[in-house]
Amino acid sequence: MGIIDRFETEYLDVSSSRATVRDIVELVVGSVVFVALAWLFVSTFVGDAAALGVAVILAIIFTITILSQAYWGLTGRSDYREDDG
Repeated sequence: MGIIDRFETEYLDVSSSRATVRDIVELVVGSVVFVALAWLFVSTFVGDAAALGVAVILAIIFTITILSQAYWGLTGRSDYREDDG
């Protein structure tokens, strides 16, 4: 089994399971920290206007991701499950 096969297997295992509340909270906290650090980094080197733009774009992307994970956490991901026979 090659490295790509291992990544695919891990991805399918994670994607086919339901997200727990802990997973969603970790995603939210990680997103907030990432956006804050990105804003700080960009504002330091480029300026506040660009930093605000980067923060808004990242916030939109992370909001969509979090809502998607919450939805799939409630409904499950049966479309990713492989039939083994």
